[in-house]
Parts: sequence; structure tokens; C-alpha cells
Amino acid sequence: AGEPVGDLTPARAFELGIAMVPEDRKRQGLLLDQPVAANTTLPFLRRGSRVARLGWMAKRSERRAVRELLADLSVVPESPGALVKTMSGGNQQKVLFGRCLFEDPRVLILDEPTRGVDVGARRAIHELVGNLAARGVGIVLISSDLEEVLGLAHRVLVMRRGAIVAEFGADPSMDAVMDAAFGVERAAGAA
Repeated sequence: AGEPVGDLTPARAFELGIAMVPEDRKRQGLLLDQPVAANTTLPFLRRGSRVARLGWMAKRSERRAVRELLADLSVVPESPGALVKTMSGGNQQKVLFGRCLFEDPRVLILDEPTRGVDVGARRAIHELVGNLAARGVGIVLISSDLEEVLGLAHRVLVMRRGAIVAEFGADPSMDAVMDAAFGVERAAGAA
């Protein structure tokens, strides 16, 4: 909202409405030996959330909210009690998205959001990202998949060696983005 946020802890980021889907869901995002419900609601166990009351877990509210979220995201199985490690990569990724969407985020950071998922899950995630952006959620997409970036982004920033080296508006050409990414300078009029 135009104000600097300073140093962020995960708790402060959630307070500000900033959520993140990390690059490696198995190492950085999910508790594979835990059920879907725990993976979805873990950051929201503080007092005053819709799944915790007076410092206690409201299990019925948690199950209902998670079941609705799983249905909205087309996660299979739709059971809050299913262990995450038993699910496909695409459904695991959707559970991770579910955690981010459990309380409406203002900004969603997506680091390689479709890595390791099948074509159907990829399509569903792209549709979800488009719908979130249309609702006004700020999306920061970090991806090495250039087609994904060009298909989803309204603005593209190219980074090389830790610095932004180019910025493009909507619909840049793949060649222009690739040239910026690899530091290729073309002579005027050259194709």
C-alpha cells in the first residue's frame, strides 16, 4: 500500500497480508507427515483467527473451513485429515496455495509455483493466479519458466547477477526477455 515494511518475519508478513508459496514445497512449505488441515491452518493458530478461540483449536471450524478451501481448489482427496505425503505433487501444491489463501492475502509471492506438477495442475494454478490478480491480489511471480512468466505477468523484471537489468510492460516478446536475461545486445535493426 505504498509503505515500506522493513524487516519481515513470517508472522509480520501474515499480519500485513503477505503470503508466499516457496520454490521447494517439500522442504520449505509443507509438513509432509501431517494432515492437510494442519498444513493449511498452522500459521493461523493465533488468538482471534477463525480456527482458534481463546487459545484453543476450534477443530470443527477448522475442518469446515479446510474442506471448503479444498473443494474450491479442487484438491483430491477433499479430506482435511489426509496426510500430505500421500497426495500427488499437484495436490500438494494446491494445499500450499490453500494455506496462503486461508486468510485473504493482499500480496502473494509465488516462487516457481508450477515446478514438479502435471499439466492439469499447472493449468489450474495458472487459472487460480489469474483469478486472484483479477480480484486485486498483488502477485509477485518468480519463475525460470519464460512461457509461464509471459503468460501470467503484466510487468516483467529481468534479473541477472542479483540486479534488475530490464523491465518490460505487458506482452513483451520472448526474444527481448531472453536477450535481457543473457545480456545479449543486438544492433539496431538486427533480428
